[in-house]
Amino acid sequence: MPNQQKIEQVEQVVKKLSEAKSAALVQYQGLNAENTTQLRANIHAQGGNMEVVKNSLITRALEKMGIKLPKTLTGPTSIAYCNDDEIAPLKEIDKVNKDKEVTSFKYGIYDKKLLSLDELKTFLSLPSKSTLISQFIGGLANPLQRLAYALRFNQTQLVLTLKAISEKQQ
Repeated sequence: MPNQQKIEQVEQVVKKLSEAKSAALVQYQGLNAENTTQLRANIHAQGGNMEVVKNSLITRALEKMGIKLPKTLTGPTSIAYCNDDEIAPLKEIDKVNKDKEVTSFKYGIYDKKLLSLDELKTFLSLPSKSTLISQFIGGLANPLQRLAYALRFNQTQLVLTLKAISEKQQ
């Protein structure tokens, strides 16, 4: 029979997962304390949060949300919540995974649906929100820059032509 503390922990996990734009279940085994602290700071800087949760509590929380895991979770698992940007905090984990080869994704959660490892890797290949915004602004600015150049070009040509005519008449 679950005690009150575990029930509250499951409720907290459900609340955090519901509020997050996306999340990932991560195996963090192999990271030392310094690297773990740095990873958490990087995730926090990107608008996310990472916490270690017991596998049984994660399973219960996901079941309460209507998400069924295909396999039982094994090993130490943490949940990375992405609160501001759907992708940027997960890219920090992926960066550590590529550098140190010690963390690995188990599953992803987006739009209250479970993502397999392949789907999560495809999700991570998308640009982050800040990158998309900068590309959008650059796309908006480009036609305006071209228009300004075209207008200046015609004015410059007119001035050069008038100057050449005045020099020829002198």
